Amino acid sequence: MAERLLDDSGTWRMDTFRVPPGSLVGRAAIVDGPEGHHAVDVVRVRPGDLVRLIDGEGVEAIARVDAAAHSEATLSITELRSHERGGGVELVVVQGLLKGRAFDEVVRRCSELGVAEIVPAFTARTIGKISSDTEKSRLARWEAVALSAVKQSRGVFVPRIGSVRDVAAICRLVGEHDRALVAWEEEAETGLRDALGDPTPGRVLLVVGPEGGLAADEVEALVAAGATPVSAGRRVLRADWAAAAVAAMISYELGGLLP
Repeated sequence: MAERLLDDSGTWRMDTFRVPPGSLVGRAAIVDGPEGHHAVDVVRVRPGDLVRLIDGEGVEAIARVDAAAHSEATLSITELRSHERGGGVELVVVQGLLKGRAFDEVVRRCSELGVAEIVPAFTARTIGKISSDTEKSRLARWEAVALSAVKQSRGVFVPRIGSVRDVAAICRLVGEHDRALVAWEEEAETGLRDALGDPTPGRVLLVVGPEGGLAADEVEALVAAGATPVSAGRRVLRADWAAAAVAAMISYELGGLLP
């Protein structure tokens, strides 16, 4: 593995494909299934091409295509690198469900930033509801959106997409994190920097409401569980943009999220 390309600024032009966790070991790799179809039949990789591989859980590689046919590519790994989650802040974003496909944009933007997990939430003012019959397909679509965003942004970790939860379940999540923040348009005193405090937290929970925001009693329940309401500034942000905007602020304040 003599080539050192992962630090080369030009490698952003390489196509990225995901392989199963734990499969990037040794000197050989296979890209098959939906990713193999994308690589061989859509991108049309050919023998000799260099591509970037990720397993979604912190391992990335540069690999050379040896053969490509029938929606499957076999490759030789030329460089391998493993990233630890401890090297970046794990931010979990809880987002109230939104109308139409607006939640897709939340997933896309947060995935590009390096958010560790995105949890859809059902709240009092939620308009976009998900039935038990459609939840599985929605989660699968959001997982695909997250993967596409991570590949495009040259990320390493692919965020988890949590199951839909209610406010009571979100309150239980608060205690599992070093800091829990609620982005609330009615908060006028506590800014994000003050709420993050010292020492630098390793795990941060951010709760963002749907269109219309969170109800006062929902915020009170989250505060009782240990969360802190925060202001993101004077402007009221659109529900499909607020989570990514605040996540970017948190990333800046804490020196970056997961790679």
